[in-house]
Amino acid sequence: MLTIRLLYSSAAAVGMTYGALAELMAQAQDRNSAHGITGMLCYGSGRFLQALEGDRTAVNALYHRIATDKRHRACQLISVEEIAARDFPEWSMKVVNWEDGDTARRRALLAADAGTSLFDPGTMTNGQATAFLRHLADLERELAGD
Repeated sequence: MLTIRLLYSSAAAVGMTYGALAELMAQAQDRNSAHGITGMLCYGSGRFLQALEGDRTAVNALYHRIATDKRHRACQLISVEEIAARDFPEWSMKVVNWEDGDTARRRALLAADAGTSLFDPGTMTNGQATAFLRHLADLERELAGD
């Protein structure tokens, strides 16, 4: 089995709320778990930044569904790479609302990793997006006491 990490950004369709996203993600967590997919999604200002990890076939199939889903606009593939270890192994899909929680620390991470305090994943490079999501995951683990 070839394990990959796929990163993408997109914009939420008009009318998408965090509540609707949370409901959708609860369903996605069950499906992802059944297919061995792990990952993290950061949502804010109508934008998504998501990392998906798992078997290449399963991750590619999921990304194709996401890219053609009407709830997304301007879906941009940031990177796809083979990985030796997962960055988000404990989460079938961790959802972080950019505008909720410890936003000052999140903004500091974004500034350090991407050089900006404005959450706009469509402008991030692979290196910036990967570093930001890794650091954000560390912060979320710390906040949860993991």
